[in-house]
Amino acid sequence: MVQDPYPCEHVVPIEQEPRHRLVIANDFIRAFVIEILPGDRTLCHRHEHDYLMYVIGDGEIVSAPRYGEPGKLTYRNGDCELSSAGLVHVVNNVGTTPFRNVLVELLPAVGELQRGAEPRVIGGDVTVKAIFKGELACVLSLEMHPDGQVETLGEAIFVTLLVDGVRDISWILGRAVLGCDSDRPLRAILFQLGRTH
Repeated sequence: MVQDPYPCEHVVPIEQEPRHRLVIANDFIRAFVIEILPGDRTLCHRHEHDYLMYVIGDGEIVSAPRYGEPGKLTYRNGDCELSSAGLVHVVNNVGTTPFRNVLVELLPAVGELQRGAEPRVIGGDVTVKAIFKGELACVLSLEMHPDGQVETLGEAIFVTLLVDGVRDISWILGRAVLGCDSDRPLRAILFQLGRTH
């Protein structure tokens, strides 16, 4: 008998999958930082809620759903996608570099939030670029020079990035002024949450 290369008999909740590190949890979202080393694979895990995934660095994985055929996926640095609730799968890193991403689960209460306007540059050199716009969330890329500042409104997740992963991740509640706390340009991602009307 041939052994299944992606066993999925025992399913764990995402927060019990060791490569998914829970960093923020509240009534609206759960945010995870994920790292899967080359040749490593996750446990079979369940995604109970719709989720946004932002990829940090290039990567190649095989996603093997519990009921379905495994599929090879190639991601590029900065890719962002929304996936629907209900996926049960094993993820195997078949690439040569760690597969890193930030995953934000959209809990049912996120629909009660009112999304703030797009961030407003209030000083210095900042580039803001929308990379995903959906009914319950918007994801923006921010390139901030040392003098750069932006004002943001509404609930959001602010993620500052390093070349090889996440530097910091924080929950924003209401109005915030975001700036570069370094003498070098800063790359960041802003997940704005809630409905637009």
